Amino acid sequence: MKEAQVFWNEKYKEERNLWGFQPKEMLLHYEKVIPSKGKILDLGVGEGKNALYFASRGYVVEGVDISDTAIDRCRHYASEAGLDMKTTVADLAEYSIAPGSCSLIILSNVLNFFHDDTIKRIVQKVKEGLVDGGMVYIHAFDVHDPSLDKRRHLVVDEFTNTVFNPKTKGYTHYFTKDELEGIFQGYKVIYSSQSLQLDLGHGEPHYHGLVELLVKK
Repeated sequence: MKEAQVFWNEKYKEERNLWGFQPKEMLLHYEKVIPSKGKILDLGVGEGKNALYFASRGYVVEGVDISDTAIDRCRHYASEAGLDMKTTVADLAEYSIAPGSCSLIILSNVLNFFHDDTIKRIVQKVKEGLVDGGMVYIHAFDVHDPSLDKRRHLVVDEFTNTVFNPKTKGYTHYFTKDELEGIFQGYKVIYSSQSLQLDLGHGEPHYHGLVELLVKK
């Protein structure tokens, strides 16, 4: 078992619901513009708050996560609700996306947790996986997140906002809004924001710097 899988399994065991139960507001707000062709793919699905919503609306949905604990919980919630939804335990760095298969790909609180080079490979797979007019939603930590300052001594080099994570033997990357928009240059920006928010969902109240992006191919 990989260090990252062990780490996230423990995280999910510590919290009854790590990411909350409510789907992301932007996904609800722009649901009407999701193409009818293709499935909705939730990468880093966790316990399934976004995927379960779309499954309840009749979409074909697949959720992928490295944590088998999270996937087991997602499957339980889907079964309780009588929902038919495919779930897969996989490392996103190794997971394959069929070209032209997805109407919407969700990356909520997950793209941060990779090295820059791996992020580029994942994003390329995401782009290739979209149908024409398909959409990508990203919610991620940004450079104003207080944890970055606490981890400055772990930055991998002076030109990046990527730090080494000793607990997972992996990396955490902190985005900027311009950086994310640049990654999807040529795509139509539906929504883009950068904010500082108080997190009351787990542990002691704490702040996160966040960037949120919804783009259309």
